Amino acid sequence: MRKYFKSGKILLWGILILAIYMFIVLATETSRNYNLRSKSDSLESQITQLEEQIQDLGYKITYYKTDSYRERLAREKLNVAAPGENVVIIKDDKRNNKNESNTLNSSILKTDEESLSEKPNYQQWRIFLFGK
Repeated sequence: MRKYFKSGKILLWGILILAIYMFIVLATETSRNYNLRSKSDSLESQITQLEEQIQDLGYKITYYKTDSYRERLAREKLNVAAPGENVVIIKDDKRNNKNESNTLNSSILKTDEESLSEKPNYQQWRIFLFGK
């Protein structure tokens, strides 16, 4: 009867070792499959992005071959005018306009602040809460 228990324990340990081995193999294969799937998905998204870029570049190439693009490019880069066309150059000085508006706003703010500082505190609070 003792030999029966020994062979049963050996069989149990063998099955346990085999189950652990199969679990490890299954886990590594599942991990490998997950990594390959994520790499495949990222490559497919890159493929779709590149196809969209190719299509966009195709549209640009067809636009660059048109006469309207060539005419616009000649007007912008070479300052060429069409026959019978008068060219008017408008100089836009944004820096001066911004400085003028800033000084105007600051002078308005200064006058408001100066008028508030001359009034007593309770009147300043009344103006702040209820307006003028």
